[in-house]
Amino acid sequence: MNRNKSRGKKIHKDHRLIIISLDAVGNEDMALLKTLPHFKSLYEGAAVCEQVESVYPSITYPAHTSIITGKKPIHHGVVNNTLVQPKRPKPDWMWQRKYVKGTTLYDEAIKKGYRTAALLWPVTAKSKIQYNLPEVLANRPWQNQIIVSALNGTISYELALLKRFGHLRDGVRQPALDNFVHQSALYTIETYRPDMMLIHYTDVDTNRHIYGVHHKKAAEALMRHDERLGELLAALEKTGDMEKTTLVVLGDHYQMDVERVVYFNYLLKEQGFLQTKGEKIVDYQFLAKNCDGSCYIYANDKKKPGKEAYKKLTALLEKCKSQEIYGIEQVITGREAGEKGADDRCVYFIEAKKGVYYLDEFEVLTLPVKEVKRGRMKGTHGYLPEKEGYQTFFLAKGYGIRAGASVPHMYLWDEGVTLAKLLQVDLGEVDGRVIEEFLK
Repeated sequence: MNRNKSRGKKIHKDHRLIIISLDAVGNEDMALLKTLPHFKSLYEGAAVCEQVESVYPSITYPAHTSIITGKKPIHHGVVNNTLVQPKRPKPDWMWQRKYVKGTTLYDEAIKKGYRTAALLWPVTAKSKIQYNLPEVLANRPWQNQIIVSALNGTISYELALLKRFGHLRDGVRQPALDNFVHQSALYTIETYRPDMMLIHYTDVDTNRHIYGVHHKKAAEALMRHDERLGELLAALEKTGDMEKTTLVVLGDHYQMDVERVVYFNYLLKEQGFLQTKGEKIVDYQFLAKNCDGSCYIYANDKKKPGKEAYKKLTALLEKCKSQEIYGIEQVITGREAGEKGADDRCVYFIEAKKGVYYLDEFEVLTLPVKEVKRGRMKGTHGYLPEKEGYQTFFLAKGYGIRAGASVPHMYLWDEGVTLAKLLQVDLGEVDGRVIEEFLK
């Protein structure tokens, strides 16, 4: 397609779908959001679920992939934010579309002739989205952010956004990053007029990591989101037929306050399961791979640990469960993890107690948050999604949506299946169910 010829014209479909993800916004935020003018306006007459159960582990990349595939992480393949790269102090994230098994909402929309756009939507790098600014970072000392983004997204589109709004950015700091994303979204709606658009805002998530879940900074970020929603709605009304527009606003997970970190690789090193040199892991039989509020334990397939090694690991974790210092709420097997939707290739999966999260370093066993130098957080996610007060939300309004409909509970992977039914596309074998109550 000649993109220049399509700018400013609505030449594809008479149905427009806009999906807005408010990262780390949960059910407990609804009381405040309903008092804010733009969210309140959207909420009234929308189809809503205020108790959406996230994925396990309940972190950003697995969650966003479930939203657009209708599958649990075990089935779509994005089982963590980052890759298992023990020899790298900073492992790569699962940025690229190649990590997703099967099809997605945007793949199927493109097949139908939809013009698609995405702004920092996770795991879309090197996808076929026509106007794509993917979430990807320069993760090597020799890499340049502009070049890395250009190699993974739509270079002409990215350069246009950078030229106009690059001055708003300050790395990944908030609210500067979301201000950049937001102005880019408004420009994209008005200039390229996509039929399907994915927008990912992380203002609340970042502030909760830094300050804690209920800090005033998080509330201020929610208020900024409300202003952004109002401006997005105005741009949509200006550029398209709202009778044929579906607007979806959703969360991916919530967060919980934390007080200290546990480093399981320290324990594995002390027990001889893991060897290090300087700041690097050079070899291992078993390795801890964190998901913040939970932690995978993987075996090294190349080393093929024997039965005695597995017995020793099992006994070790059983002992640790009864000792408060390790912060373990429960330990489940790889098979049980798979049944919950997580990666069944792990040996064990550890769930943290309230106030505890996990990181991958190995210098000490545990630290209070205030003493953590890398990965310091006062709020985080990754916990079992059924925990009380830990749910997120889903809101849809407009074309094809039954006004005022509500359901008491749904899963994150139900969202993708429901939106696929709305678009009249097939996602193949899925885990979710169509929430028929939401659809006309």
